Amino acid sequence: MLPAVSPFLEIPRSLNESSKPAIIHLRRDQHQAITLSPASTLQSRFGTFPHSSFIGLPPGSQVRASAAQPTQRDQRKRKRQSASATTTTTESEEPQEAASGFVHILAPTAELWTASLPHRTQVVYTPDSSYILHRLGVGPGTQIIEAGAGSGSFTHAAVRAVYSGYPDGRDGLRHANGKKGKVWSFEFHEERAGKLREELEHHGLDTLVEVTHKDVCAEGFLVPSPSTDLKFTSPAASAIFLDLPAPWLALPHLTRASPSPLDPLAEVRICTFSPCIEQVTRTCSSMRSLGWVDISTVEISHQNLEVRRQLPRGYDDGAGPRTISEALARLKGVNDFREQRKDIQSSIAAGESASFAGLGFKKSGGRRKLENGDEGRIVSRNEPDLKSHTSFLTFATLPREWTVEQETEAEEWVKAMDSKGVELKVVGEKEKRWKGDGQESKRAKKKRERAEKKEGEEGKETNGSVKQNEEPAGDKMEVDD
Repeated sequence: MLPAVSPFLEIPRSLNESSKPAIIHLRRDQHQAITLSPASTLQSRFGTFPHSSFIGLPPGSQVRASAAQPTQRDQRKRKRQSASATTTTTESEEPQEAASGFVHILAPTAELWTASLPHRTQVVYTPDSSYILHRLGVGPGTQIIEAGAGSGSFTHAAVRAVYSGYPDGRDGLRHANGKKGKVWSFEFHEERAGKLREELEHHGLDTLVEVTHKDVCAEGFLVPSPSTDLKFTSPAASAIFLDLPAPWLALPHLTRASPSPLDPLAEVRICTFSPCIEQVTRTCSSMRSLGWVDISTVEISHQNLEVRRQLPRGYDDGAGPRTISEALARLKGVNDFREQRKDIQSSIAAGESASFAGLGFKKSGGRRKLENGDEGRIVSRNEPDLKSHTSFLTFATLPREWTVEQETEAEEWVKAMDSKGVELKVVGEKEKRWKGDGQESKRAKKKRERAEKKEGEEGKETNGSVKQNEEPAGDKMEVDD
């Protein structure tokens, strides 16, 4: 019987021991990855949670702390109380119930794993990885090369994007033209490469990712073949991600020259991840010399927005007056308060009995509560901290090779379509802006209209002056007659 699909690729209905790992949501910005085991217990600041309380629950369930065991905070409190106690009691104390702490149990995803994984190197966060996969055109069935695997954050995001079924036939409903997507991951550090293999095997992704310990800058991207007939295997990749300190040293190995690690029948897109602009400049120079086109560099700045509904505030909540009448009433109240306080102080100085009790403004009994979801106004607030690694992403494209035979075949196909009366249309950004020399641009059209308008005005002025000059001549001729 084949094992179940990895929970990273298909969310399970309930979490059990095979759900490796399970993600514990402690706070909005704090997650912890655990392996469920009936004999284990999770200790956190929110309480004690036996793993048996997680097993069998659907993802997203809320689990309260166990009352059988006190929390770490309660244990420290009891220890301080026992150390400061001067008397001892022989009666057995009843166990105290734990505080009402709770956590949420979640199924693993690439985003949650990025937030909870052990950092061995700098991590490619979700804002960067999602944009990179989008620009590289990665989808089910894609072969992608990743150089500089590090902690495996981008690896998990990439394997989810290329997934189209396991090689052994599990969940083969999303095949892309019969192709099986795969991630070819390269790591220079042997210990990090071994650790990444263990994690992928633990997560059920080892057959979808091939991790190779190799220096790609010196040895290239060909993978040793398990077959005795071939010495190396080509990844035949159409997407490449380089997270290297010197990506320009690896670019000479990414060419069409045989043997090539690239897909010979498709254009290849690449992305380099560099923290310094000097690295970007050198990488772009190397790309141009090797035939890469459409080179561009971007930087991702990710910031969350907190959107909530805010009720109108009154004086009790610190808001100012909204009208002149409210301001005058407030000023009158302040003056009355000052006069009352002076009278009480004078009475106390004269030896009379007086008290400040009851002196002050009458409040409305607290802030008004939200009665329905339509009250107040919707406001948003930016987070002060950026949750992404500030690096430059350089993208480029390597066109597919176009032979003379293919050019001849394309010309014959176009002629055949023309003979059939088929109008071939190419729609793109350039065609949307300009449709050929016969198409008059907006700028030329406005210039022509202004010239025609000016010529018309000058023609009217000329005709008017001619008529004025002709009228005296006419009168003179009548007089002469």
